[in-house]
Amino acid sequence: MVRPPLHIVAPNFEPNAVGGAGEVMVQLAESFMRLHSDVTIYLNQSAARCFPQWRCNMVELRTGKMRGNVSKAGAMLRLGLIGDRKLPRNGVSWFPFGTMLPFGFRGRGVATIHDTLDRDFPERVSFFERQLRRAMIPRTVQKCAVVTSSRFSQQRIRHYYGVESTVIPLTAIPLPPPDAIELPSRPYVFYAANGWPHKNHQFLLQMWEADPRLHEIALVFTLGSGSGALASSLAQARARGVQILVTGRLTRGELAAYYESALCSALPSTYEGFGLTAQESLLANCPALVSNCACLPETMPPDYPFLLPLDPTKWAQVILSLRSEPRPDVRSWATRTSWDEVAEKYLEILFQFGSDYETDF
Repeated sequence: MVRPPLHIVAPNFEPNAVGGAGEVMVQLAESFMRLHSDVTIYLNQSAARCFPQWRCNMVELRTGKMRGNVSKAGAMLRLGLIGDRKLPRNGVSWFPFGTMLPFGFRGRGVATIHDTLDRDFPERVSFFERQLRRAMIPRTVQKCAVVTSSRFSQQRIRHYYGVESTVIPLTAIPLPPPDAIELPSRPYVFYAANGWPHKNHQFLLQMWEADPRLHEIALVFTLGSGSGALASSLAQARARGVQILVTGRLTRGELAAYYESALCSALPSTYEGFGLTAQESLLANCPALVSNCACLPETMPPDYPFLLPLDPTKWAQVILSLRSEPRPDVRSWATRTSWDEVAEKYLEILFQFGSDYETDF
Protein backbone atom coordinates (compact mmCIF):
# COMPACT_ATOMS: atom_id res chain seq x y z
CA MET A 1 0.00 0.00 0.00
CA VAL A 2 1.29 3.45 -0.92
CA ARG A 3 1.63 5.66 2.12
CA PRO A 4 0.01 9.10 1.81
CA PRO A 5 2.10 12.26 2.24
CA LEU A 6 2.99 13.09 5.85
CA HIS A 7 2.89 16.68 7.10
CA ILE A 8 4.52 17.77 10.38
CA VAL A 9 2.70 20.97 11.33
CA ALA A 10 4.77 22.80 13.96
CA PRO A 11 4.75 26.57 13.41
CA ASN A 12 4.76 27.09 17.21
CA PHE A 13 8.12 25.31 17.57
CA GLU A 14 10.66 27.53 19.32
CA PRO A 15 14.13 26.54 18.11
CA ASN A 16 15.94 28.21 21.00
CA ALA A 17 14.10 26.05 23.53
CA VAL A 18 14.77 22.57 22.18
CA GLY A 19 14.07 20.17 24.99
CA GLY A 20 11.19 18.03 26.18
CA ALA A 21 8.43 18.01 23.58
CA GLY A 22 10.60 20.07 21.22
CA GLU A 23 13.34 17.47 21.30
CA VAL A 24 10.75 14.74 20.68
CA MET A 25 9.63 16.60 17.55
CA VAL A 26 13.21 16.93 16.31
CA GLN A 27 14.03 13.27 16.89
CA LEU A 28 10.80 11.99 15.33
CA ALA A 29 11.04 14.38 12.37
CA GLU A 30 14.54 13.07 11.62
CA SER A 31 13.28 9.48 11.82
CA PHE A 32 10.20 10.18 9.69
CA MET A 33 12.40 11.63 6.96
CA ARG A 34 14.50 8.46 6.97
CA LEU A 35 11.52 6.10 7.02
CA HIS A 36 9.08 7.80 4.64
CA SER A 37 9.70 9.27 1.20
CA ASP A 38 7.13 12.09 1.31
CA VAL A 39 7.45 14.24 4.45
CA THR A 40 6.92 17.99 4.71
CA ILE A 41 7.56 20.00 7.87
CA TYR A 42 5.88 23.38 8.43
CA LEU A 43 7.90 25.79 10.62
CA ASN A 44 8.01 29.49 11.40
CA GLN A 45 10.88 31.46 9.84
CA SER A 46 12.98 31.54 13.00
CA ALA A 47 12.86 27.76 13.44
CA ALA A 48 13.46 27.21 9.72
CA ARG A 49 16.82 29.01 9.88
CA CYS A 50 18.00 26.64 12.65
CA PHE A 51 17.41 23.45 10.66
CA PRO A 52 19.03 23.87 7.24
CA GLN A 53 19.28 20.08 6.96
CA TRP A 54 15.49 19.99 6.55
CA ARG A 55 15.47 22.56 3.75
CA CYS A 56 14.31 20.12 1.07
CA ASN A 57 11.35 19.04 3.24
CA MET A 58 10.42 22.41 4.68
CA VAL A 59 7.67 24.98 4.20
CA GLU A 60 8.08 28.30 6.05
CA LEU A 61 4.97 29.92 7.55
CA ARG A 62 4.73 33.62 8.36
CA THR A 63 3.54 33.50 11.95
CA GLY A 64 5.13 36.50 13.63
CA LYS A 65 7.46 36.28 16.61
CA MET A 66 7.41 33.34 19.01
CA ARG A 67 9.41 34.95 21.80
CA GLY A 68 7.68 34.39 25.11
CA ASN A 69 4.21 33.13 25.89
CA VAL A 70 2.33 36.33 25.01
CA SER A 71 3.83 36.76 21.54
CA LYS A 72 3.63 33.02 20.92
CA ALA A 73 -0.06 32.90 21.79
CA GLY A 74 -0.71 35.98 19.66
CA ALA A 75 1.15 34.52 16.70
CA MET A 76 -0.72 31.23 16.93
CA LEU A 77 -4.06 33.02 17.22
CA ARG A 78 -3.21 35.11 14.16
CA LEU A 79 -2.31 32.03 12.15
CA GLY A 80 -5.44 30.23 13.30
CA LEU A 81 -7.75 33.10 12.40
CA ILE A 82 -6.12 34.22 9.16
CA GLY A 83 -4.91 30.82 8.02
CA ASP A 84 -2.11 30.23 5.56
CA ARG A 85 -2.47 28.98 2.00
CA LYS A 86 0.70 26.90 2.48
CA LEU A 87 -0.83 24.67 5.15
CA PRO A 88 -1.50 21.06 4.05
CA ARG A 89 -4.70 20.05 2.32
CA ASN A 90 -3.90 16.41 1.55
CA GLY A 91 -2.29 13.37 3.14
CA VAL A 92 -2.13 13.02 6.92
CA SER A 93 -0.90 15.69 9.34
CA TRP A 94 0.93 15.32 12.65
CA PHE A 95 0.61 18.13 15.20
CA PRO A 96 3.56 17.56 17.60
CA PHE A 97 2.43 20.00 20.29
CA GLY A 98 -1.32 19.45 20.34
CA THR A 99 -2.16 23.16 20.32
CA MET A 100 -1.75 23.98 16.65
CA LEU A 101 -4.72 23.05 14.52
CA PRO A 102 -5.59 25.50 11.72
CA PHE A 103 -9.15 26.75 12.06
CA GLY A 104 -9.76 25.74 8.46
CA PHE A 105 -8.30 22.25 8.86
CA ARG A 106 -10.46 19.69 7.04
CA GLY A 107 -7.95 16.89 6.70
CA ARG A 108 -6.86 13.84 8.65
CA GLY A 109 -4.56 14.36 11.58
CA VAL A 110 -2.91 13.00 14.69
CA ALA A 111 -1.98 15.29 17.58
CA THR A 112 0.49 14.60 20.37
CA ILE A 113 -0.46 15.84 23.85
CA HIS A 114 2.15 15.11 26.50
CA ASP A 115 0.47 16.79 29.45
CA THR A 116 -2.66 18.51 30.75
CA LEU A 117 -0.73 20.85 33.02
CA ASP A 118 -3.03 23.77 32.23
CA ARG A 119 -5.93 21.76 33.71
CA ASP A 120 -4.15 20.00 36.56
CA PHE A 121 -2.11 22.98 37.80
CA PRO A 122 -3.44 26.09 36.02
CA GLU A 123 -1.46 28.42 38.27
CA ARG A 124 1.75 26.94 36.84
CA VAL A 125 0.94 27.85 33.24
CA SER A 126 0.97 31.43 31.99
CA PHE A 127 -2.42 33.04 31.42
CA PHE A 128 -2.01 33.38 27.65
CA GLU A 129 -0.75 29.84 27.10
CA ARG A 130 -3.54 28.53 29.31
CA GLN A 131 -6.15 30.32 27.22
CA LEU A 132 -4.54 29.11 24.00
CA ARG A 133 -4.62 25.50 25.17
CA ARG A 134 -8.21 25.74 26.39
CA ALA A 135 -9.33 27.13 23.06
CA MET A 136 -7.33 24.81 20.82
CA ILE A 137 -7.15 21.40 22.49
CA PRO A 138 -10.93 20.75 22.60
CA ARG A 139 -11.07 21.49 18.85
CA THR A 140 -8.02 19.33 18.26
CA VAL A 141 -9.36 16.22 20.01
CA GLN A 142 -12.61 16.52 18.06
CA LYS A 143 -10.81 16.46 14.72
CA CYS A 144 -7.67 14.41 15.36
CA ALA A 145 -6.57 11.13 16.84
CA VAL A 146 -4.42 11.65 19.93
CA VAL A 147 -1.07 10.10 20.84
CA THR A 148 0.56 10.64 24.21
CA SER A 149 3.73 9.42 25.93
CA SER A 150 2.55 7.84 29.19
CA ARG A 151 -0.44 6.10 30.75
CA PHE A 152 -0.59 8.99 33.21
CA SER A 153 -1.13 11.45 30.36
CA GLN A 154 -3.60 9.08 28.74
CA GLN A 155 -5.69 9.04 31.94
CA ARG A 156 -5.63 12.83 32.25
CA ILE A 157 -6.63 13.31 28.61
CA ARG A 158 -9.53 10.89 29.10
CA HIS A 159 -10.55 12.73 32.28
CA TYR A 160 -10.53 16.25 30.82
CA TYR A 161 -11.46 15.69 27.17
CA GLY A 162 -13.36 12.40 27.17
CA VAL A 163 -11.26 10.87 24.38
CA GLU A 164 -9.05 7.81 24.19
CA SER A 165 -5.43 8.28 23.21
CA THR A 166 -2.71 5.88 22.10
CA VAL A 167 0.33 5.62 24.37
CA ILE A 168 3.70 5.52 22.61
CA PRO A 169 6.51 5.75 25.20
CA LEU A 170 9.54 7.82 24.31
CA THR A 171 13.18 6.84 24.54
CA ALA A 172 16.47 8.25 25.76
CA ILE A 173 18.00 10.96 23.60
CA PRO A 174 21.51 10.00 22.46
CA LEU A 175 24.26 12.42 23.41
CA PRO A 176 27.50 13.03 21.49
CA PRO A 177 30.91 12.73 23.13
CA PRO A 178 31.32 15.42 25.83
CA ASP A 179 32.85 18.75 24.87
CA ALA A 180 36.05 19.87 26.58
CA ILE A 181 34.65 22.67 28.75
CA GLU A 182 35.38 24.15 32.15
CA LEU A 183 33.27 22.46 34.82
CA PRO A 184 32.77 23.20 38.54
CA SER A 185 35.79 22.27 40.65
CA ARG A 186 33.67 20.93 43.50
CA PRO A 187 31.11 18.08 43.39
CA TYR A 188 27.79 19.19 41.94
CA VAL A 189 24.22 18.06 41.33
CA PHE A 190 22.95 18.86 37.82
CA TYR A 191 19.39 19.84 36.95
CA ALA A 192 18.75 20.27 33.21
CA ALA A 193 15.40 22.09 33.10
CA ASN A 194 13.77 25.40 32.34
CA GLY A 195 12.50 27.46 35.25
CA TRP A 196 8.81 26.56 35.00
CA PRO A 197 7.17 26.24 38.44
CA HIS A 198 6.33 22.54 38.11
CA LYS A 199 10.03 21.77 37.64
CA ASN A 200 10.28 22.46 41.38
CA HIS A 201 13.75 24.04 41.65
CA GLN A 202 12.52 25.42 44.97
CA PHE A 203 12.69 21.93 46.49
CA LEU A 204 16.43 21.73 45.87
CA LEU A 205 17.09 25.33 46.93
CA GLN A 206 15.25 24.94 50.22
CA MET A 207 16.92 21.60 50.90
CA TRP A 208 20.40 23.05 50.31
CA GLU A 209 19.67 26.07 52.50
CA ALA A 210 18.45 23.90 55.37
CA ASP A 211 21.26 21.31 55.34
CA PRO A 212 24.80 22.71 55.85
CA ARG A 213 26.30 19.37 54.77
CA LEU A 214 25.11 20.08 51.24
CA HIS A 215 26.95 23.43 51.05
CA GLU A 216 30.07 21.57 49.95
CA ILE A 217 28.16 20.39 46.88
CA ALA A 218 27.21 22.88 44.15
CA LEU A 219 23.89 23.09 42.33
CA VAL A 220 24.09 23.47 38.54
CA PHE A 221 20.89 24.62 36.81
CA THR A 222 20.52 25.16 33.08
CA LEU A 223 17.44 27.46 33.21
CA GLY A 224 17.61 27.85 29.46
CA SER A 225 14.59 30.17 29.38
CA GLY A 226 16.06 32.42 32.08
CA SER A 227 15.76 32.65 35.86
CA GLY A 228 12.41 34.44 35.77
CA ALA A 229 10.49 34.13 39.04
CA LEU A 230 13.36 32.06 40.50
CA ALA A 231 15.75 35.02 40.57
CA SER A 232 14.96 36.08 44.15
CA SER A 233 15.13 32.48 45.43
CA LEU A 234 18.51 32.00 43.76
CA ALA A 235 19.82 35.21 45.34
CA GLN A 236 18.55 34.17 48.77
CA ALA A 237 20.13 30.72 48.54
CA ARG A 238 23.48 32.18 47.47
CA ALA A 239 23.36 34.63 50.37
CA ARG A 240 22.98 31.64 52.70
CA GLY A 241 26.06 29.87 51.41
CA VAL A 242 24.69 27.73 48.56
CA GLN A 243 26.93 27.66 45.49
CA ILE A 244 24.76 27.83 42.37
CA LEU A 245 25.85 27.89 38.74
CA VAL A 246 23.31 28.80 36.04
CA THR A 247 24.61 27.70 32.64
CA GLY A 248 21.87 28.86 30.28
CA ARG A 249 21.23 26.78 27.19
CA LEU A 250 23.82 24.10 26.48
CA THR A 251 24.87 22.35 23.31
CA ARG A 252 24.46 18.59 23.26
CA GLY A 253 28.20 18.16 23.77
CA GLU A 254 28.20 20.55 26.73
CA LEU A 255 25.20 18.75 28.20
CA ALA A 256 27.07 15.44 27.93
CA ALA A 257 30.06 16.97 29.75
CA TYR A 258 27.90 18.18 32.66
CA TYR A 259 26.21 14.79 33.00
CA GLU A 260 29.48 12.90 32.85
CA SER A 261 31.08 14.88 35.68
CA ALA A 262 28.05 15.37 37.95
CA LEU A 263 27.63 13.58 41.25
CA CYS A 264 24.10 12.91 40.03
CA SER A 265 21.33 14.63 38.13
CA ALA A 266 18.05 15.69 39.73
CA LEU A 267 14.44 15.72 38.54
CA PRO A 268 12.34 16.84 41.54
CA SER A 269 9.49 17.82 39.23
CA THR A 270 5.94 17.72 40.54
CA TYR A 271 4.53 17.09 37.06
CA GLU A 272 5.88 15.43 33.90
CA GLY A 273 4.31 13.88 30.84
CA PHE A 274 7.28 11.56 30.35
CA GLY A 275 10.61 12.69 31.87
CA LEU A 276 13.14 12.54 29.05
CA THR A 277 15.97 14.15 31.02
CA ALA A 278 16.00 11.30 33.53
CA GLN A 279 16.48 8.77 30.73
CA GLU A 280 19.06 11.04 29.10
CA SER A 281 21.01 11.15 32.37
CA LEU A 282 21.00 7.36 32.70
CA LEU A 283 22.22 6.95 29.14
CA ALA A 284 25.15 9.22 30.09
CA ASN A 285 25.80 6.97 33.15
CA CYS A 286 24.80 9.73 35.55
CA PRO A 287 22.54 8.60 38.43
CA ALA A 288 19.21 10.42 38.16
CA LEU A 289 17.32 11.25 41.37
CA VAL A 290 13.70 11.38 40.30
CA SER A 291 10.52 12.38 42.14
CA ASN A 292 7.73 9.81 42.33
CA CYS A 293 5.19 12.24 40.83
CA ALA A 294 2.92 12.10 37.78
CA CYS A 295 4.25 9.75 35.06
CA LEU A 296 7.76 9.36 36.44
CA PRO A 297 7.17 6.04 38.26
CA GLU A 298 6.12 4.44 34.96
CA THR A 299 8.88 6.15 32.97
CA MET A 300 11.58 4.54 35.10
CA PRO A 301 12.10 0.75 35.44
CA PRO A 302 9.96 -0.75 38.25
CA ASP A 303 12.90 -1.46 40.58
CA TYR A 304 14.89 1.70 39.85
CA PRO A 305 16.59 2.63 43.16
CA PHE A 306 16.55 6.42 42.88
CA LEU A 307 12.81 7.05 42.46
CA LEU A 308 12.19 9.11 45.60
CA PRO A 309 9.32 10.83 47.44
CA LEU A 310 9.71 14.59 47.72
CA ASP A 311 11.20 14.29 51.19
CA PRO A 312 14.30 16.50 51.65
CA THR A 313 15.77 14.20 54.31
CA LYS A 314 15.63 11.24 51.92
CA TRP A 315 17.09 13.21 49.01
CA ALA A 316 19.93 14.61 51.13
CA GLN A 317 20.75 11.13 52.43
CA VAL A 318 21.00 9.70 48.90
CA ILE A 319 23.05 12.64 47.57
CA LEU A 320 25.54 12.42 50.42
CA SER A 321 25.84 8.65 50.01
CA LEU A 322 26.60 9.09 46.30
CA ARG A 323 29.43 11.41 47.26
CA SER A 324 31.01 8.90 49.64
CA GLU A 325 30.55 5.71 47.60
CA PRO A 326 31.83 4.59 44.17
CA ARG A 327 29.68 5.87 41.35
CA PRO A 328 27.18 3.18 40.33
CA ASP A 329 26.80 2.09 36.71
CA VAL A 330 23.26 3.15 35.84
CA ARG A 331 23.29 2.76 32.06
CA SER A 332 21.40 -0.54 32.28
CA TRP A 333 18.37 1.34 33.63
CA ALA A 334 17.99 3.44 30.47
CA THR A 335 15.46 2.44 27.84
CA ARG A 336 17.01 0.82 24.77
CA THR A 337 14.32 1.61 22.23
CA SER A 338 15.58 3.62 19.27
CA TRP A 339 13.91 6.73 17.89
CA ASP A 340 13.31 4.89 14.61
CA GLU A 341 11.35 2.25 16.56
CA VAL A 342 9.28 5.00 18.23
CA ALA A 343 8.76 6.62 14.82
CA GLU A 344 7.56 3.33 13.30
CA LYS A 345 4.89 3.10 15.99
CA TYR A 346 3.86 6.67 15.23
CA LEU A 347 3.73 5.98 11.50
CA GLU A 348 1.49 2.97 12.09
CA ILE A 349 -1.01 5.18 13.93
CA LEU A 350 -0.68 8.04 11.45
CA PHE A 351 -1.29 5.98 8.38
CA GLN A 352 -3.96 3.79 9.92
CA PHE A 353 -5.78 6.97 10.80
CA GLY A 354 -5.08 8.52 7.42
CA SER A 355 -6.42 5.44 5.61
CA ASP A 356 -9.37 4.46 7.78
CA TYR A 357 -10.76 7.74 9.08
CA GLU A 358 -13.02 9.89 6.93
CA THR A 359 -13.79 13.31 8.36
CA ASP A 360 -17.24 14.85 8.21
CA PHE A 361 -15.90 18.39 8.12
